[in-house]
Amino acid sequence: MLKAGTAKYRINVTDYNESEAYQSSLLFKTTSFFDKIYKIRDTLNSYASIPYLIPLFHDRVVNEGNTHFKEELIIREYTPEYSEVSIKRKRNEEIRFDTILIADNLGIDILNIFLFVRALDYSEIKKGDSFKFTTFVGKRKNNIIIRYAEQAVIKKDGKKYKTLKLTIDVAAEAFNASKNSMEVWISDDENKIPVRIKAKLKIGAAEADLSSYKNLKNPFDAESSR
Repeated sequence: MLKAGTAKYRINVTDYNESEAYQSSLLFKTTSFFDKIYKIRDTLNSYASIPYLIPLFHDRVVNEGNTHFKEELIIREYTPEYSEVSIKRKRNEEIRFDTILIADNLGIDILNIFLFVRALDYSEIKKGDSFKFTTFVGKRKNNIIIRYAEQAVIKKDGKKYKTLKLTIDVAAEAFNASKNSMEVWISDDENKIPVRIKAKLKIGAAEADLSSYKNLKNPFDAESSR
């Protein structure tokens, strides 16, 4: 398969409304070859509280073909039994919609899913255990199921990585199928950083592998050259 694009995923500590928070960001762009077919320049940002990882705010700037808009999502309430968010979309500074969506469980934006799986206590989880959520995109509520699959070893560029594999079902139109829409492998050590991510998108399959890391709190014990 030709390489269609590149993505950069980053997490850092910042301030949100005068409180310390995690900021997750994802930048994606198509290569110059695919720009001629379908040009994409998307940016996503999410904020979550420290230390409880409560989602606070999410925005995405979408530039895909002839589609251009900015969307902002503010978490108004967040409990295991109830979530309420405010979503506003603008195009060319004109408000396309401004609405409130409600779910009867945890509501998590797509980037904060990665923080959630990193924070799970895997000593208390067994194979097949699952967690149900709702994510919000535009005016839609999408059901999400995160399922712990297994321990797995990934081989890449002469190195081995001990990982924990999770599968994610996402009932959203961007994905080719809701079952196992995404697969995520996180390092099986204290860091729990994403090592590999796969997604079955309607525009094609996406796969991302860890290329570098820095400022980890703990030694990266999941990596081995043997």
